[in-house]
Amino acid sequence: MAEMDLAKELAGLFRANVPLINLITYEEERVIRTIEKLESKLGVYTWDLADGFHVVREAAGPMPKKELNSETLLPFLSEQAPPGCVIVLKDFHHAWNQRKGFITRKLRNMAPGLRAKNQFLVMITPVAELPVELKDDVMVFHVPLPDREELGRLFDDVTRNLPKGELPRREVREKLIGSALGVTTNQARLAFSRVYAQFGRFDDRGIQQVTWAKREVIRESGALEFWPAEEGESSVGGLDLLKDWLAKRELAFSEEARKAQLPFPRGVALIGIPGTGKSLSAKMTSGVWKLPLLRLDGGAVFASLLGESEQNMRRAIQLAETVSPCILWVDEMEKAFAGSGAGTGSSSGAASRVFGTFLTWMQERKSPVYVIATANEVAALPMELMGRFDRTFFLDLPNAAERKQIFIIHLKRAGVDFPERRLRLNELVESSRGFVGREIERVVREAQFTAFADGNRELEQADVEASLVQVIPISKSHAGVIDELRRWKKDGLASPASSEETAPKVERSRMIETE
Repeated sequence: MAEMDLAKELAGLFRANVPLINLITYEEERVIRTIEKLESKLGVYTWDLADGFHVVREAAGPMPKKELNSETLLPFLSEQAPPGCVIVLKDFHHAWNQRKGFITRKLRNMAPGLRAKNQFLVMITPVAELPVELKDDVMVFHVPLPDREELGRLFDDVTRNLPKGELPRREVREKLIGSALGVTTNQARLAFSRVYAQFGRFDDRGIQQVTWAKREVIRESGALEFWPAEEGESSVGGLDLLKDWLAKRELAFSEEARKAQLPFPRGVALIGIPGTGKSLSAKMTSGVWKLPLLRLDGGAVFASLLGESEQNMRRAIQLAETVSPCILWVDEMEKAFAGSGAGTGSSSGAASRVFGTFLTWMQERKSPVYVIATANEVAALPMELMGRFDRTFFLDLPNAAERKQIFIIHLKRAGVDFPERRLRLNELVESSRGFVGREIERVVREAQFTAFADGNRELEQADVEASLVQVIPISKSHAGVIDELRRWKKDGLASPASSEETAPKVERSRMIETE
């Protein structure tokens, strides 16, 4: 649909006789190909500062040959460009930066004449930097990245001359194309070509190669981070109710669900004590569902230039939608949207606009982007956002059964085979009452260092017990915060993530917590 969306948008603008158009994209050749196919009755020319004019298709009257710079270009076009043509101006944002006052005024003056002569100036820029003076005169369109259908045609073009025996199986082809979602056509072409150059064929190894190429592209976007799907359900101890609920939501991404017209699930909010597995649950969901995990970096969204923060958020959303189906992970959302004024009565302008952009998208999105948002504090939570999730779960201190599972997970990672036989786990579980998963992980890691320092011997019960007494759990150091979270959950604002079992009581530490 991406190429069709671009063609449809441009066709509508040409029919409406909109003379000034700004396309936000890196893909100049893709835009030019679309215009060439779209308007057979119009001449098509391109211009850039380095090579000047290039004729794609001649208009009824020829374009005079002349060397021009960004200052002399617009007067020349106003006087000598032939009627009935599209002129694509590449990297035209540089002209705005050089002589902004002259360029903006000249474009506004030219608009009536362009309209009368059926001429169109299509200005291609990689980012949205339209001067405020042109907001009412220039139509801005963000060109979507290529979709699965367009990438499929590109892949077929790359493999056109390969021997039949070297063509990939259908399922591998589909996976390769899917793994390239979220990159430009040039980046996808390069990734496909590199796979064949490296492996001499297209197989499952190429899928990982293309995925890594996409990871670099997503990283360069600034506001999103690509996380590999490495965690499985066995990586997370406890949280059985959350796991069961997520398992049901996974079915909504199947082809059968599409045929049944089941709506895409919106997302889930995970609220709770730090270290209880909120972020790990997002990674686990990605691994179990086998969907890309994109982490939204709230700090990277905000920029110093006016309007750039909203642009960063829109770009991140667009990239997530292109990569979809995927999981968008908003970690510590109370910090990501700090300053938005949501629920606090105060705001900064940029934060409020960024939050509004995300809120509107959460409400209106149609693409299969599943949002997993985490938070440690309830006081700073934007209530407007909470209503956009399918469910909110509260992650409490792990109970005894969950602590046992967590110990087993980390002891196995530490090289302890059959920890249930080698160690007295029930004693460790009782001694770790009030510990969260992250603290248990730290305890096991410290025990590892102790055993290694003592002649690289096997880890023993005494090592873990000694580490336990060295850690002051968060249930002691932040008892007041945990009490507040539990009161919030009891008010019916969240569902428990674990089956009801007596949760460890918080124990206040006078040495650490002061009233």
